[in-house]
Amino acid sequence: MIKVLIVDDEPKLREGMRTLIPWEEEGYTVVATAANGYEALDKFHALAPGLVIADIRMPGMDGLELISELRKESPNCHVLILSGYADFEYAKRAIAYHIDGYLLKPVDEEELITYLQELREKISLEERMIEWQSGEPAKTTEVLLRELLQPKEGGEASAEAAAQLGLEGCSCEVILLELKGLNKGEDSREEQVKTLMERHWLEEEERGLFFTLPPYMGILLKEPLANDSARESLWQELHYITAKEGLEFQAAAGGAAGSPEEAFLSFATARARLDDAFFGQKDTLLSGKPDNWNEPVKRTGEFEEEPDPERDVEVQLLLAVEAGSGEVARGLIGQIVRQLVHARREETYIKDNLMRIVSSTIARLEAANPDIRALIAGQASPMGEMYSSANLHDVEQLVSAYMEQISGLIGSGGRGDEIKRITDLIQRRYNENLKLGSLSEIFNYNSAYLGKMFKNQVGEHFNTYLDKVRIEKAKQFLTQGMKVYEVAERVGYMNSDYFNAKFRKYVGVSPSAYRKEN
Repeated sequence: MIKVLIVDDEPKLREGMRTLIPWEEEGYTVVATAANGYEALDKFHALAPGLVIADIRMPGMDGLELISELRKESPNCHVLILSGYADFEYAKRAIAYHIDGYLLKPVDEEELITYLQELREKISLEERMIEWQSGEPAKTTEVLLRELLQPKEGGEASAEAAAQLGLEGCSCEVILLELKGLNKGEDSREEQVKTLMERHWLEEEERGLFFTLPPYMGILLKEPLANDSARESLWQELHYITAKEGLEFQAAAGGAAGSPEEAFLSFATARARLDDAFFGQKDTLLSGKPDNWNEPVKRTGEFEEEPDPERDVEVQLLLAVEAGSGEVARGLIGQIVRQLVHARREETYIKDNLMRIVSSTIARLEAANPDIRALIAGQASPMGEMYSSANLHDVEQLVSAYMEQISGLIGSGGRGDEIKRITDLIQRRYNENLKLGSLSEIFNYNSAYLGKMFKNQVGEHFNTYLDKVRIEKAKQFLTQGMKVYEVAERVGYMNSDYFNAKFRKYVGVSPSAYRKEN
């Protein structure tokens, strides 16, 4: 019988799962239950269950923290996650720990039993493999490679493994490969790729030795890759094999190891590069080349003034899309992505913030332009595809293309009507931090030249026109009884004293006096 530990802070759920599921019929026995992660760890140490079923949300140590601790102590422990929250963020983080399944509460009995049946076969196979390997008089190539790549303290075992593999005195390099796009129930496709890899590298044994260290497959090359051409050639070789099963993959090279006993360093480097693969180049063997996420974004247009470091890039994106400047919107998305990477080099953080920015931009566009809601609704959102993407370059392209597409739907003006579009923007966005220099970038004009155009056509300087629009709006809000500081913020003045001075200049009385009189 496979021992099971059930972990959930809800007593009714724990008892319900323990009594309602026909555990023994499926080859399992519930040895204990726990109300939180700390209690679960104690019982895990005492009972060594083969399967842990844990709630993702618990007080103290939650399910994700529990799994993290279990993985440190028992990497091969099997885990099923329960959650009352249909939340992609939690599911994605749980999947990163290589769990065996993710179930939503209330638990569907048939779905859980299906998981249990699949796991029983998997655990049985693992046990047979352990028995077979322990009974072998000589270690297999796979076991020797694992000893080499995950050596124990002292290094004697890795030196012995290198000798038995015939690798003494040679330099080497580790290549790791991780399959992508596998859905539940597609283990057979993964096994088929492993079989194809084993056959291929058995024929190429002089070049390298194939191994598996879940979730990775790997090759220990007997000679390090010499250059970019060799790396490209190997990537194509791996692609040819995985493509037979229609699967995508990411692969990384760990760099040259001076001796087989140092192969574990190459292995660790390759694994770190795969962990950071979201930021790497797509369709290439990751080899530690610097990515371009810290490079400055190319800016459109010609400007004499320096960019304002305080400028709100998200507001600029809104204005660019609303003005129909798709190319500028694309550039701003690139700038935003790089700012997010600089703030936190984390996939979920970047995707969540891009979703927030896109959603906020669309909401603000629709609020000011109700007529465009139907147009925007007719465009497929890229958010689902963005969240499933494993590469930041693809994410940037998806979001940029969407913003450019929306700007094309909104902006119908051509060269020559820029001043009309700017005055329309001011009427709608008077409360934003509008600056002539920023708008000159959006409309691809020299700032000084655009200022002259504005004065000639409108009859007033840009800042004067903006102030007058704001003051007119302020008068409306004051007559509605709003407080002066609230009105100041509402129309775009963050400093109340500055607002008072502007109001007196254009109206002749203070905002408070105007409110009393009206």
